[in-house]
Amino acid sequence: MEQLLTTAKRWFTLKEAATYSAIGKHRLIALAREGRIKGFQDDSSGRHEWIFDRLSLDDFRESQSEQHMDYHKTALAIMKGVRL
Repeated sequence: MEQLLTTAKRWFTLKEAATYSAIGKHRLIALAREGRIKGFQDDSSGRHEWIFDRLSLDDFRESQSEQHMDYHKTALAIMKGVRL
């Protein structure tokens, strides 16, 4: 039940985002600073803790999956001697 509640949330803490995305905390902060995912330090938290948008984490992981499939297709074509 906790899993369902966690994934229904739109915004995650740094720890939650790391668990959800299987990306390290330092890497998440770097990705947010690079603008590759939506994340920022929440000034209203008092401690300026990082929060991350779940949808942008999903988009980032989807793009990685698509890129991986492109590499896989290219490798298969090379092995078969097919030009792309």
